[in-house]
Amino acid sequence: MTTISCTKTSCMKKLLFASIVSLLVIACSDKEKKEDDSSKKDTDMKALYEKNLAVLKASITSFEKEDVDGWAASVADSAVWRSPAYGDTVTTKAHWKESLKYYTDNWDNIKLNNSNFLPGLDSATHEMDGSVRYYGRWDAVHSSGVATHVNFYGAYDFNKDNKVTFGTEFFDVGGLMNTIQPKKP
Repeated sequence: MTTISCTKTSCMKKLLFASIVSLLVIACSDKEKKEDDSSKKDTDMKALYEKNLAVLKASITSFEKEDVDGWAASVADSAVWRSPAYGDTVTTKAHWKESLKYYTDNWDNIKLNNSNFLPGLDSATHEMDGSVRYYGRWDAVHSSGVATHVNFYGAYDFNKDNKVTFGTEFFDVGGLMNTIQPKKP
């Protein structure tokens, strides 16, 4: 019969070595699981972003066609809107629709140019959250005959039905209004 003997030091080394190997195996398999979960979440968020992007692009197309009701179909009734106009504190869908109607009633050939659509990010995690934002330039011709060009930025959140629940928009409303004012002789 053979007996295995080890000194206190050699047993401790073997135990330490076995512990380190075990921790490495656990850490690697845990990292793979987290990467798999993260990859699935990224894929899900990208798909959600793509759905919401399609909705936003359709609403932009409706606005370009001066179809405010078509635009409104992509916005939840409870949506909150942050107007770009200084001092405008009304945040309802109805007010948003009324504001867009003002533009479609007074401008022709409304067209978004140089657009750049981007996924929105969660402010805490900096990961995609399904929201959509875009930069671009809105070009149109005012009923006075003045061609206008407005740089624009907007960010939009969506609900589970892919309808806009929050919109915040930025452009120089005052500059636009000044541009269309008749020039004094």
